[in-house]
Amino acid sequence: MRLTKRQIALGIVLALAAFVVLLNWTWGRLPDEPQRTGRLVRLGDTTVRVLEQPGKDPAVVLIHGLPGTAQDFDAVTARLPGRHTIAFDRPGFGFSSGGYHPFAEQLTTIDRLLAAFHLKRPVLVGHSYGGTLALAYAERRPQAVRGLVLIDAAALGQHSTAFERARSHLVQFLSWPVVQPIADVTFSQLLRTVSAKQGDARAFDPGDVYASHEQRLLSLNMQHDELDAYAGEQLHADGAIAGMNRQLAAIQTPAVVIQGAGDKLVEPQYGRELAATLPHARLVMVSGGHMAPYVHPGVVAAAVRALLPGASRVTTPAAR
Repeated sequence: MRLTKRQIALGIVLALAAFVVLLNWTWGRLPDEPQRTGRLVRLGDTTVRVLEQPGKDPAVVLIHGLPGTAQDFDAVTARLPGRHTIAFDRPGFGFSSGGYHPFAEQLTTIDRLLAAFHLKRPVLVGHSYGGTLALAYAERRPQAVRGLVLIDAAALGQHSTAFERARSHLVQFLSWPVVQPIADVTFSQLLRTVSAKQGDARAFDPGDVYASHEQRLLSLNMQHDELDAYAGEQLHADGAIAGMNRQLAAIQTPAVVIQGAGDKLVEPQYGRELAATLPHARLVMVSGGHMAPYVHPGVVAAAVRALLPGASRVTTPAAR
């Protein structure tokens, strides 16, 4: 019996669908969630995972980006021996309370974290969107912050693209109760794996992706609660950044701006403009892309030490 063109086309579609499902459960299958390290701390209605290194105060508080976890700063804290450091999973990410937590709630979490650990005027280290939060917190609580280390911080002209906003809407759609289980079984794991690997390649470009980061990205940041947090922050990031930008010139906190010369996510011009706009900042340009906490942890640690007691204050606006 001869097959019609319609039957042939249907056969091809079914074969492709079966191939996608097969890939979804083989190459695209997401790894199991890793064992938690650190400890969980209750802060108001939110629980956050904290990685604390005991040592001398004033402390250093490290705020990861979008997405991310406290472990993004492991190589930095290892280069600050004897210093009290606290890295935490922001609400919505890692092992902290899941789902989207608005910008104002993120700032409140920092307030509560400092109070819970009795921290007096710590240095805040913020990477990417964590840099946005660090800046906003310094503007909100100028007397509570000793200094800022801003690593590829999302500020000034930085904004989300139409593709990023469309992707965030897709993430929200795939989280609908009726859609989620069907998508997970058929194609969602494959889609998340491809998206994570592409995003990581762009973040580390022009260097190689760090395997430890990719593993955490797949096993933690690609879970549904985390993706809800990611989508919510992505869709509201432009407004948060714009609101913070209006206050930049009023932030008197000493700062070091670390900017990757090859950054594809936060263009180098924005790092230069940020350092020039903050009244008491200096710029440190580094080679590579967006992931200086991995690629240049020694530079980040040195910037932290420059803001601690006994170091010369950072008062000269950056020009280069």
